[in-house]
Amino acid sequence: MKTRIFALVCACTPILASAQVTPIGPFTGSLQEGWESHTLGQFLPTLDIFGGAGDATQLAAGQGLHVTTGWGFFSTTFPHSGGRFMGGAGVNYALNFDNPASQFGAYFQTNADAPDAMATFFDANNAQIGGSVVISAPQGQWQWNGFEYAQGISRIEIVANNQFGGFIMIDDLEYNAVPEPGAFVALAAGLGLLLVRRKR
Repeated sequence: MKTRIFALVCACTPILASAQVTPIGPFTGSLQEGWESHTLGQFLPTLDIFGGAGDATQLAAGQGLHVTTGWGFFSTTFPHSGGRFMGGAGVNYALNFDNPASQFGAYFQTNADAPDAMATFFDANNAQIGGSVVISAPQGQWQWNGFEYAQGISRIEIVANNQFGGFIMIDDLEYNAVPEPGAFVALAAGLGLLLVRRKR
């Protein structure tokens, strides 16, 4: 019986072994951030996200991160849902997770002169995960961007593709943490016991 459970655990291991960040469609995470509880009108270097389970931080000197109800520049941005969203006022930013994310996604757009941004992912050891990928952030229109990495993403750096180095708006963030290793072992053990009982 122990051999069967061990074999089942081994069979489940490849699920965890994805070596690169892969895109995923919209999902509902265990944590969400819609900026609704954040103070309006301030320009700050750091903002809490997911109720303090992470933060957004500006990457270089500049005006700061800004939660607002609407923002005009080359086009005008309004929230994807609810009454607020966040953007970098002339600054790029990083999203940092206290517990690494197995899945992360959000809606992005820009109101600057050029669409899109680059995302670079880092693990819990601050090592870059693969190469940078394009974040679709159209002018004046929200676009979902979601990512999955079984080993866990601890930080995502978002760098704008415009001459102003910022103005990438973000709303409706979704997050799932990397499951605890014990949860997989318990699941495999439970499945093993079910298989053994079924054979009897």
